[in-house]
Amino acid sequence: MKKVLLLFIILLGLTSCKENTEKQTTSDETSNTIENSAEMTEKQKDLKKSAIPIKSLSKLSNKIYDEIANFEILMIGEMHGTNEPAEFAYGLCELIAKHEGNVIMAMEIRASLMNNLSDEMSISELKELDFFRGKNFDGRNGIAWLDLVYKGIKNDGIILKFIDNSYQSSTRDSSMYREIRNIHNKYPNTKIVTLTGNVHNSFTPLFDKVRIGGYLLKDSVNFDSKKIMSINHDYSEGSMLNNDGTGLKISTIERKENIYNTTLSHEMFLYKKFPEEQNRCTHILYTDKVTASGIIEKDDR
Repeated sequence: MKKVLLLFIILLGLTSCKENTEKQTTSDETSNTIENSAEMTEKQKDLKKSAIPIKSLSKLSNKIYDEIANFEILMIGEMHGTNEPAEFAYGLCELIAKHEGNVIMAMEIRASLMNNLSDEMSISELKELDFFRGKNFDGRNGIAWLDLVYKGIKNDGIILKFIDNSYQSSTRDSSMYREIRNIHNKYPNTKIVTLTGNVHNSFTPLFDKVRIGGYLLKDSVNFDSKKIMSINHDYSEGSMLNNDGTGLKISTIERKENIYNTTLSHEMFLYKKFPEEQNRCTHILYTDKVTASGIIEKDDR
């Protein structure tokens, strides 16, 4: 009887091992289907080859630095009221500062609204600045940018600048371009990372207006067009806090298949676009999910 019972236990263990192996194989095959399809397009093959995986947006790898090292201007375009681009902007600045000593972070904020900013400020004190005290109209003056400014002033290698300032007889984008030009001329050997809405960093005109990226490309006296990077944030699903014309609110993005989530299994990566597709931006920051920036509540101030 003991022998029969022992044989039964052995058979049961073998069956369990077989089932686990089959499950693991199925899981691996599913993952490989995403990354190793035999029928990939040239764009998918390039994406698989060139995408640089990101584990943490705020702690970027040296491979990211290798990708951006030869650029002087790095524009990041976001959907306002999201967390990921601001976190990436800080990670990029910290990475550059580690390799080069310092970096300038230029944000789409009016300088006059940041009067009295100092490196000694706490989060609570930052909230009292006019920019963060004001009504959150488009998602910018929320928790994501508050945290970014706070981390920026606490990092000795980051020089904060605010570029949403008006010049007489200039459009808004022309004025911000002029701010970037002036910063670049004052700090010619220091990289500039800008964070704006994803309209402003476009190389091509949008809504019949030349944008910052377009002005920078045209200015061959002050800038080398080959050293200007423009990064747009792309995603598959999530939420954001912004204004669609009917007021500030949380928007939900339902998951959809795209070239990124059907080609790679990485949840986050930086990707240099095909040269012929770089009419609006040069690179894509992909995060599988986008998350809404929090609101700075009045009770918190």
